[in-house]
Amino acid sequence: MPIPHPLRPAAAAALLTLLGSAAHAQAVSEPAQAHAAAAGSPTLSTVVVTASGSATELRDAPASISVITREDIERKPVGSLGELLSTIPGVTGGLSATGPQSKIKLRGLPDKYTLILIDGKRQGSSSGVNYRDDLGQQDLDWISPEMIERIEVVRGPMSSLYGSEAMGGVINIITRKVAKVWSGSVSTHYTQPDSRDRGDTAQVGFNISGPVTEDVGVRLGANITRRASDEGNDGFSPSGYQVTSGSRNQNVNALVNWKVTPDHTLTVEGSRGDQRASGSSAVDADGDPLVYGWGLSKLVHDYYAVSHEGRYGRATSKVNLYRNSYKDKGEGTIGNTSNETTLDGRFDVPFKLGIDQALTVGLQLKREELTNGDTIGTIPIDFAGNAVSGSKLKATNWALFGENQLYLLDPLSLTLGLRMDHHEKYGNNWSPRAYLVYHPAEAWTLKGGVSRGFRAPNLKENSPGAATQSGGRGCTSLAGLGWNYSQRNADGTTGCYMVGNPDLKPETSTSAELGVGFDRNDWSFGATYFHTNFKNKIDYAPLGYLNGYWWTRMANAQKARTRGVEATATVPVLRNLQWKTNVTRMLESKNLTTGADLLAVPKLTVYSTLDWQATHRWSVGLSAQHTGKKLSIGTTSSTYAKAYTTYDLTTRYVLNDQITLRAGVLNLTGKETREGNDFDIGGRAYFMGMTAQF
Repeated sequence: MPIPHPLRPAAAAALLTLLGSAAHAQAVSEPAQAHAAAAGSPTLSTVVVTASGSATELRDAPASISVITREDIERKPVGSLGELLSTIPGVTGGLSATGPQSKIKLRGLPDKYTLILIDGKRQGSSSGVNYRDDLGQQDLDWISPEMIERIEVVRGPMSSLYGSEAMGGVINIITRKVAKVWSGSVSTHYTQPDSRDRGDTAQVGFNISGPVTEDVGVRLGANITRRASDEGNDGFSPSGYQVTSGSRNQNVNALVNWKVTPDHTLTVEGSRGDQRASGSSAVDADGDPLVYGWGLSKLVHDYYAVSHEGRYGRATSKVNLYRNSYKDKGEGTIGNTSNETTLDGRFDVPFKLGIDQALTVGLQLKREELTNGDTIGTIPIDFAGNAVSGSKLKATNWALFGENQLYLLDPLSLTLGLRMDHHEKYGNNWSPRAYLVYHPAEAWTLKGGVSRGFRAPNLKENSPGAATQSGGRGCTSLAGLGWNYSQRNADGTTGCYMVGNPDLKPETSTSAELGVGFDRNDWSFGATYFHTNFKNKIDYAPLGYLNGYWWTRMANAQKARTRGVEATATVPVLRNLQWKTNVTRMLESKNLTTGADLLAVPKLTVYSTLDWQATHRWSVGLSAQHTGKKLSIGTTSSTYAKAYTTYDLTTRYVLNDQITLRAGVLNLTGKETREGNDFDIGGRAYFMGMTAQF
């Protein structure tokens, strides 16, 4: 991949520094650990790496961050990681394996504003392979749950570290390390709904790792999850619920870890996965399925990476070169493909210059390529009358970033970050961040900060030759310009073209948050207020009748604002009974230009769970998830879907050191939650499962 000319000297110098000053990532947490000890802080076991340039204890992290642990993952079947993510504050969606309700939204922002990482490396995006970006699944389930150690979720802009797609937040999936002795686990689950019209789900996954030689280790993982389609009549079953289509997700991952010297480690990794959508077996009079599959009939993801980590004294560095490729391989398709090749590196060094500090500097080079013969180059001319040809788009971006954690006092730290992203079409974009963490007493934490986020238009959004055709619903904004359903284009077709725009500006946001937390003797409480203003929000705007066709196109036409409060609590009711609750209240989610609600997100969400350790082998959990009223998808701002609450009952029994058994009831009360024209989560379902460790 060629490096843009202005970057060559900086890239060469930075890479020489990174490769010559190798390190181990744990070293960067030394200042944080020293100050936590000096302040008399309790010893915490949760260390996070996503919220800053260094490994940091959770309560000292300079961001709003939640962690899904290995224990959370093992509690019940994980048909999709979105189901786990929906249980933490500030997160909505993840209510199904497919369809719009499978998409994860952080603090009310659509999925395109969330950056998904695996071990700090980008997952890329498959959205451009679809006819429309919103038609596919979110790229969460390309890894076996059996391989996951924890999931870190940062809510709020993290563009200062991660760039464009992190405008709303970051989901970082941390995998299990290669074991020092050969070991592994296999898990299997089966879920059977109460209703015969609902599809069952079966899942099996494994993870195994160990040493090949004293210096070389190997890890292998794989997973298959099959969800049968609901059976309905024109999208609805006889009992009136909205159906969910079927899916089959499978993946395999292999990693080799080579300790070249005591201070240098080289890792090579590769994976392949495919996601298949399926409809119902029942068909109509024409032989078409009553329920169509959601998304592509077969989407394949290939991932390859080589990484270097090392140590030089207390300094550390890491360099990654990796490629994500998504391809539509469904029967009869034309092979739409999205490729993203990334080179990133960072150098971390703790030092003392008057005060203890932990500095991170780094760079990133990214090359994107998209081929989509269904939407790119399919129109005869663009809205300006220029001829359109070719079905491939590409772009090169690069970035330099730095972040410094300054330990001003034993209980006070300040994090300052700045990133400069250069896009070949949009020039330079600066993303600063400042965040304070203060412990006024041993158990108390005050934190807050201001950050700037941005999202560059994607390849389709910035291309006038990338068009989707609407039969009418996408053209309604043109009514004021004379369009109606009977209006015809020059070629005799009705409807309009919805196209990209080469003159777009990146979307930007300014976000502020303020939080307080208490943690002592297994009791913990926390609350955070967040406020985000958006500029240059991108959406379709009416263009008119030009060169024989009706057009709408992407435009920076809107401003928006979101505000809300997140709160969490953990209460040790009894010695062996713990109660955990989190609440998210959206105070505002509004398009300031039009006055309309910004998104169909619940005004109130609550997740609460009681965990009872009945014996040292047997545990029981009862959880409740409340979804408040929200704007129904595709309706006006005056139409709201009703609120509902569902309950899950789970139990786990450790038979011996090798075998763990699980069972439970999902949606215990059989709540039917059809929301107008939106979605129903499904009735009561029973599951059973087992994990074998070896």
